[in-house]
Amino acid sequence: MMKKIIVLLVSLVLVFSLSACSTGYTNISNDELKDMLEDIDSYQFVDVRTSTEFYDEKIPGFIINIDYYILEDDYSLLDRLDKTIPVVIMCNSGNRSVDASKILVDEGFEVYNLKNGIEGWDGNTE
Repeated sequence: MMKKIIVLLVSLVLVFSLSACSTGYTNISNDELKDMLEDIDSYQFVDVRTSTEFYDEKIPGFIINIDYYILEDDYSLLDRLDKTIPVVIMCNSGNRSVDASKILVDEGFEVYNLKNGIEGWDGNTE
């Protein structure tokens, strides 16, 4: 009986530990992003860098710019997005987009995050 209780407790701890690791968003690679960009109407492509960074260089297809530094204090910027369409998000190196992804997930969006941002991007830019 004691062995069953221990196994049950260990199982519960494992389940809770694994669920705590869930981010709620999916990190994607360059190849996965390239595939998504082929189906541009099925996603909302959001760049969370500053407007200066956005207009300096961007990945074609990322037409929405929501500056993370403004978003972190003003979630109303998300009102222009459709919660029924998945969001693909990117920044310069992947740090701001992780934080923005967490916000979007908490607000009810399905989110895909480009792991290494535009710095890690091996495709075309404009």
